[in-house]
Amino acid sequence: MEGYLSLRLNPILRRLITRLVAIVPAIIVIAVYGEDEVDALLVMSQVVLSLQLGYAIIPLIHFVSDKKSMGNFVIKPHVKIAAWLIASVLVFLNLKMLFNEVTPIFASDALLPKVSIIAAGLFFGGILIYIILQPLVKKEKKQPQAVFMHHPVKSIPEIIPPSFKKIAIALDFSSDDYKLLSYAVGQGRNDSAYILLHIVESAGAKLLGKDTDDFESRKDQEQLNNYVLQLKNQGYEVEGHIGFRNRVKEIVRIVQENNADMLVIGAHGHTGIKDFIYGETVNAVRHELKIPVLVVTL
Repeated sequence: MEGYLSLRLNPILRRLITRLVAIVPAIIVIAVYGEDEVDALLVMSQVVLSLQLGYAIIPLIHFVSDKKSMGNFVIKPHVKIAAWLIASVLVFLNLKMLFNEVTPIFASDALLPKVSIIAAGLFFGGILIYIILQPLVKKEKKQPQAVFMHHPVKSIPEIIPPSFKKIAIALDFSSDDYKLLSYAVGQGRNDSAYILLHIVESAGAKLLGKDTDDFESRKDQEQLNNYVLQLKNQGYEVEGHIGFRNRVKEIVRIVQENNADMLVIGAHGHTGIKDFIYGETVNAVRHELKIPVLVVTL
């Protein structure tokens, strides 16, 4: 159904949601009624599942019977007949079981249970009739776009390459800086300006911020000035900025304050536990910015 509804979820998130939907109500009921009612809960869950069968099977039969949706995989007429017969038997047995269960209630004098059962019967019965008849009544109606994985391809207009006036580059003063600078220059033009930024994460920087004057902060500033000077000598318009404390917040702040229209940032390919240990900068930064972010694998 994910493809049919055009829902794209992370598999882990999808499994988490579906498992929680199944487990949380059971935990709540057990907590309220105690372990002694687990057997009754199990029986009730099977009854509910049985009543739901018709609501699941009938739309499925309509779907696999539709030539436009299934193409060559549409079911044969004899399979369709068998499917409708089985669905009819299931619905009939469920209705009979339900009728047998509610008959004693209508023999009593209590009014509220009767009204509740009638209202629920009209509501769920209406839904059942709707899912049976609606596809038949609107057989010729155009299929909703959600059936398709992608929208129909349209003509592509003339492509106008974007022009980036200010390109920010996040540097870590390693041997990978040359690669980041090369990619940034590749995205720029003759009139593009480049903003070099580096975040100091020493103990002093985390505590004092821009007021720190420790050895690492001074050396980082010297290195940044050296980069700026070298690039200016090569004919590029460059300026440098140092950030402190939080890596993600400072990168976002410097980019936004300088009105950069593109960010080039490196990714070391950390996954799993390494993301937890070293921090996951790229995803956090790109979610905060509204400009293109070029991620260079280092």
